[in-house]
Amino acid sequence: MTYEIAICDDEEEQRTYMKSLVERWLHQTFHHAQIREYASSEQFLFEQADVMTQILFLDIEMRKMDGIELGKKLRERSYQTLIIYVSGYDQYMRQLFEAEPFRFLSKPLKQEELENVLDKAFERISRFHRELFTIRFGKNVVNLLCRDIVYLESNKRKVIVHTVRGEYEYYHKLDEAEEELLAISADFVRIHKAYLVNMEHVEAFQYEKLALRDGTILSISEAHRANVRSRFWEWGSE
Repeated sequence: MTYEIAICDDEEEQRTYMKSLVERWLHQTFHHAQIREYASSEQFLFEQADVMTQILFLDIEMRKMDGIELGKKLRERSYQTLIIYVSGYDQYMRQLFEAEPFRFLSKPLKQEELENVLDKAFERISRFHRELFTIRFGKNVVNLLCRDIVYLESNKRKVIVHTVRGEYEYYHKLDEAEEELLAISADFVRIHKAYLVNMEHVEAFQYEKLALRDGTILSISEAHRANVRSRFWEWGSE
């Protein structure tokens, strides 16, 4: 597997140095990765339509859009990119919270510290891939963590994926989406021809309906009631 690693820093010397450290780690660990360099937050966002970055080394102080604002935009779009902030200033620590960074590294970078962070990042990515549900609409590809999916809804020729962060709509069949999800997670149950629900997000279960933690009420069709009841008993006893 080839991973996507990005370095976003408006100083070319810093990008070159970070790239050399990452390349040394890749050579030592026999991992394969494409390393891309970006001189601005705007350039990175523009090119993310065609590239799915898994690890992003991100400077904080940059012209126009800084690294903190870029991090927030990535989270608003539900990108699962692991953000590793790299900065010579630690006064930004409180502001980084909304960007949900994976780690923070201080400049000047040290090889040992970077290698330790990359070890942990690749471990996290490996877990992600076992839990990711991928949807495609147009040129866009979105990877969603199964635990973040609340339920899927069939709407004519489309499937609406309701998540804790928002909704995604794409052309697909709910039957096929169900097969794909059950192949990577046992937490989903079909309750209606139009609904596939993540049991982790169920607040209350009744004979004819489910109450979700976000307040949504969904009907359980008669054809699915016996299976739904059975699945919840099995799931609750695990």
